[in-house]
Amino acid sequence: MSRRRQYTDSQGRRLRRPQSWALIPAVLMAVLTTITAAVGINTFLEAQETGQPRYEVKIVVEGTQDWNISQRTVDAAMDAPILSHQPLTLTVTDRFLSGDERLRGILPGKDIVLSTQLENKDPADSTPEYRFTGTAVRADLAEARDHRAYEEPLDVSFEIDNAFRDNLGLGHGPKAVVAAAQRAAIVLYDPPNTNPVFWISLIGLGASATAVFLLLSVRYSLRWEAKHRRLAAAQRKLARVVLDLEALEATYYAAPAKDRPEGFKNSWNQLRKLSLDLARSEDPLVAALFSRSSCFTEQTAKQLGEFEAAARRLTSLSDALMGAGSVHARLAGTGSTFDQLSSPVNEALNRLLIRLEQAPGQMVANADIEELRAALGRLLDAASGDAKNHQAIAAWHEAEQQIVALAIKLKKQLSRYPHGKVLAPAPAAQDYLELKKSLGLDASAAKDGYANAAYVDALVRSITGDTLESDRQAPQKKSAHRRIDALYRPRGVLLALGLAGVLLVGMIPAGITAAQLTGEPFADREGTGLGANLQIDDPSGELSNTEIIRYVDSDFPVPTNMVVAVRDAEAYLKLKTEQGADYRTAQPKSILDALHRIKQEFPALLNPETKELNSGTAIIPVFYTDEGTAIVPGLISPEVSAGKYTIGGSSNWEYGSIYESKYPEITIAHAVDDYAVGLEHNGFEEDTSVSFGQLFWLFTWLFFFTVLNLALGVRFLLTASGSLGRFGRGTAELRGASAKLERLLIGLDDAQINAVAVLGASKNGEADDAGQRLFERALAMALREERELEATPAIERLRRGFSARVAHLDHLADVLADRDADVARRAQALIRATRGAGGDEPKDVALPGE
Repeated sequence: MSRRRQYTDSQGRRLRRPQSWALIPAVLMAVLTTITAAVGINTFLEAQETGQPRYEVKIVVEGTQDWNISQRTVDAAMDAPILSHQPLTLTVTDRFLSGDERLRGILPGKDIVLSTQLENKDPADSTPEYRFTGTAVRADLAEARDHRAYEEPLDVSFEIDNAFRDNLGLGHGPKAVVAAAQRAAIVLYDPPNTNPVFWISLIGLGASATAVFLLLSVRYSLRWEAKHRRLAAAQRKLARVVLDLEALEATYYAAPAKDRPEGFKNSWNQLRKLSLDLARSEDPLVAALFSRSSCFTEQTAKQLGEFEAAARRLTSLSDALMGAGSVHARLAGTGSTFDQLSSPVNEALNRLLIRLEQAPGQMVANADIEELRAALGRLLDAASGDAKNHQAIAAWHEAEQQIVALAIKLKKQLSRYPHGKVLAPAPAAQDYLELKKSLGLDASAAKDGYANAAYVDALVRSITGDTLESDRQAPQKKSAHRRIDALYRPRGVLLALGLAGVLLVGMIPAGITAAQLTGEPFADREGTGLGANLQIDDPSGELSNTEIIRYVDSDFPVPTNMVVAVRDAEAYLKLKTEQGADYRTAQPKSILDALHRIKQEFPALLNPETKELNSGTAIIPVFYTDEGTAIVPGLISPEVSAGKYTIGGSSNWEYGSIYESKYPEITIAHAVDDYAVGLEHNGFEEDTSVSFGQLFWLFTWLFFFTVLNLALGVRFLLTASGSLGRFGRGTAELRGASAKLERLLIGLDDAQINAVAVLGASKNGEADDAGQRLFERALAMALREERELEATPAIERLRRGFSARVAHLDHLADVLADRDADVARRAQALIRATRGAGGDEPKDVALPGE
């Protein structure tokens, strides 16, 4: 038989635990964050699957071109089809472009138009319609660009045109057109957003919002759980007293009416009234605590505090009445009652005697100390006397009054000594005072042995100072509800240290991941020219391979041949000095002409059809000027420059930039280094939208809030959900005890269980009837305890006290089962005895319970 565990009130009505409003947005944000993460991962996977282009870029060459560019040579220069994500046609023309074509992308019947002209026409010398160089891209194609990388439509035009011009600067002709087509296929594709910064930011924002709302939910749950635990503790006290009422009633009426002091009668009447009032106030308090609108109001907090105080008062009164009743009724166990009375007095007097013996000089006469010690002995002798002696209470009271008289005498003697402020002694325990009242003794401070002894001890302490070890220890007592609240309130220092630890630990995987995604793809190059095979073509014979290699700082992964072609600068370049400048520049076109002219001087290195350099050999042109300086404007490479980086500074020709050096070996070595770096960087597309710093902090942020959300989620589930407790400590034992109680419930109606759980049941009846009432009360309390333990959150089950409560419940279930079995055996014996009445022959039948 299984029952769903629910919070219920004393009448068995189901109660729903209130939850914070923040729980709904916390769940929604968690779901949205999970969906966002799933969409991001799916986007990355789709980009890998569908990112392969399926179309080809077609190149059409119109007009007469320089640089050996024609339809035939361009087709021959393409080693493989140029793939793209959409059909594209690149038209190469020798004419200038119009403003509508270049600036507005109006290209009827064409996709991309590349002009091989190098400089715009002067508007004063031409019609303004066709005067632009560069590349024109049809407007709709430009709008379909990668908007994250290129903000304006003209940006893609510049990318395509720069690819063409950069490769012209490497001495290419047909391959420069091929490079422009390859660049067009890349920049005119808008890929899915796989920027990790974007997705991590979205996920991080969702995780942050989830953490905020979840933190509010956990805080709400912890606060409510603290209040509920306080209420449950008070309810257990009430249930225990309700169970004890039968025994208390028997103890009360066992004492002869003439031996019942007025205080004993008052305590009994007060106990019955207080227990009834407390039981009546229980359901309204439970309803207020389980209402979201009132669970944290000041009124509920006040009611809970009053309920706790009343439960403690009720427990103290019950214990005192039980002890006093055993004395008045002359029952066994009276000695333990007198021990409870004597213990506080004994402790206070012992502390006073030790302090007096350690006092300097003759502050108190030895005779007085011995007399006080003898009075304490008489008190303890009275406490251990015969429990059935009618004079037991009187003897103990007489011994106590002797101590009071001696304490008053000492107080008068000690008051003569100079002393500081007398600290108020700790008040007597409420149990001690209640017990004295129940025994009919005077509990006022003036005639109380503990109060007088404690005051004299405080007076001596004010004179002699802190002479005892206990004086230097200041015990700080916390109320029960504050201790329970502390269990559910995270400690500030530990919380701060924990969060800081998570943050610091999160920096480790964040740094590793960010470094892998954005770290420099190229290691710092340090070498000695390994793999560089230089061939010097110098008519003067002044250059040396050894001297050049000595200044090279890079290595080539594979052997690379380079021809150093030394030529006369004035014969190849058109140099000029700008007015007011102390350096010279070269006409841009003359640089291109010089590079292509030198390339043609090495026909053995060229492809016979395209006139491009064959793979494996590059040419480094070196121009000597009449002033004795050397100029290295770039290099002629067999590789096509692609990506964000250029090979060997191939774009410098557009501005006519040259550098005249008096150290040609060093300048050539720098060109070799630039070529090595350019080969390594060639084809690399740098994602400038992502930096290490961004990703590092984003990953740290994401890791921190992910761990925080997991911790908060687990904490919330462990606190708010009792269903997870089936995996906690003591679960098997609790299930066993529950099964025993369920078997005991068979045959008992729920209304009967509720009826015996309230106060006011009949106090008279036979012994068996009283035993049955006591059994049913114990069963009702056990069922309440079992429901509370079953609803205990998993985190509370980890505490040692939970296992102790489960063990106690299991023991109680065993005791109740034994009693139930005994009643069943006696009932069966009675049935068997009655079936033989009248001379009938009893037949063998199965009796109930067999």
